[in-house]
Amino acid sequence: MDLKTVILLLAVGSFLFGLLLLVFKFNKKDPQEVPFWIVAKLLQAAGSMMLYYRTDTFDILTIIANIALLSGCAYEAWAIRVLTGHPVKRRLHVTTAVGIILVCSFTVFLDMPYRTGVVFLLQSLFYFLPGYYLFVKSGKRFSLQLILAVCYCVTGSIFLTGAVSCLFFPKTAVNMAEKPISGMIPGASFYLFLVSGFIMLMLAKERSDIKVQEIQKTLKKSESRFQQIVETAIEGILIFDNRYRITFANKNMASMLGYTVEEMIGRSYVSFFPESHLDVYYQQESLRKKGADSVYECCLLRKDGNRHWFLISAKAILDDFGGFDGSFAMLTDINERKEMERLLEESNRLLTELSNMDSLTGIANRRRFDAVLEHEYSRLRHSNSKLSIILFDIDHFKEYNDYYGHVMGDVVLRRIGEVLAQSIRSADLAARYGGEEFACILPDTDINNAVSIAERIRQRIQDLKIEHKKSPVSDYVTASFGVATVQYSPETTLDEIVNIADRLLYKAKTAGRNRTEYAWEKKDRYPVSS
Repeated sequence: MDLKTVILLLAVGSFLFGLLLLVFKFNKKDPQEVPFWIVAKLLQAAGSMMLYYRTDTFDILTIIANIALLSGCAYEAWAIRVLTGHPVKRRLHVTTAVGIILVCSFTVFLDMPYRTGVVFLLQSLFYFLPGYYLFVKSGKRFSLQLILAVCYCVTGSIFLTGAVSCLFFPKTAVNMAEKPISGMIPGASFYLFLVSGFIMLMLAKERSDIKVQEIQKTLKKSESRFQQIVETAIEGILIFDNRYRITFANKNMASMLGYTVEEMIGRSYVSFFPESHLDVYYQQESLRKKGADSVYECCLLRKDGNRHWFLISAKAILDDFGGFDGSFAMLTDINERKEMERLLEESNRLLTELSNMDSLTGIANRRRFDAVLEHEYSRLRHSNSKLSIILFDIDHFKEYNDYYGHVMGDVVLRRIGEVLAQSIRSADLAARYGGEEFACILPDTDINNAVSIAERIRQRIQDLKIEHKKSPVSDYVTASFGVATVQYSPETTLDEIVNIADRLLYKAKTAGRNRTEYAWEKKDRYPVSS
């Protein structure tokens, strides 16, 4: 086999080997790659192919071929270094590449066979380097690494011999170039290509298997730690499939809901939601299927049917294509907090009611009356409706207290408060205005209906037949009423509305008591009748 044929075989073989390595790199099921190796083979293929087509004249193609070939040998040395477990810094291989370019460019100024000697010298160095890496890694034990180390060292020795001949015995080198022995160097390269390719593939697979074992070991260790963390976590943990069925539940989660873990596996998540919270479930399901995470509060049904509140941190699980593949949720027990919030809310409501309630009669107090009057009068601005106010007080109540005592007077006030609360509609407000004076707010009520309500209250008070010996009006407790009906007017204030009713009440008193006086405001006129 002549020299050119060997070079061509080296070029084709290196190129095919590089393509094979590319296939391994992009194998989806089991990707394998050794850094620098693909580049090394493609550079060697390119350099060998250019040397095959070169002429006997030293030209730029020869320089480029030598640069590519030497760079491929250097990158192969770095690939061996990586396989033996040593990193290659970027600065090292960049500096090496620049040095190769400079040395090959310098050979322009040398004569044959010195040019060849310099190239052979660099090649021998790049063959001795991987031999050294492999020899140290093998630890002098018989192994594939040791065999490959010997191959690289033998090939490096052949190239070194050629370099010494060209540099120190140029005439001998020229004579030998025309003899068959000159084919030893490319022949050694071809032999190294065959042996090293097979052994390096074996080493790469061994390296890949070790990595897989390490990854599996790490995953198993991580899985064990995750399982331990999940089982000992204070929070409840749930994992769902893409149909929101439970595929995992830790013991704490099952305990909080009164189930065993086995009872929860396979159940639909929606079955734990009370009907009043189904809107929360469907909203969260929609978010998760869109890939969105969220934190929300909701209550779940325990096995005994009781509700239990949780703060839920939920995360969507997506497949390799971005599709919804399930969900992960961490549930924190907030049942006690929710119960405290409910009690606090109830306490606040009771406090609000108490602050707006007259403690003696149980109906609204003056503060509540003022607030409701402001609200209802403001509402008239848009409704164009009517608002009626009733003010009344107990006739000769001071004399009652002086004769019967304040304890009995309080009894009278409570009984009248009860009558007042029973005599108005649900939309109306009954209030103790102060002392023995009471008031009513009647929204959307005209003067006729307001007077009817006032008369009903007056009659029911009289029907109580509470003895009042010191009253010049009647033998029983009675009351006098003032009723005013208004429409909204920017010129009329709340105080003026109350004053209208108060004046009518005063008129009822001066007219003999136990009666009702009323007026209807129409714009700025007050037609009064009694």
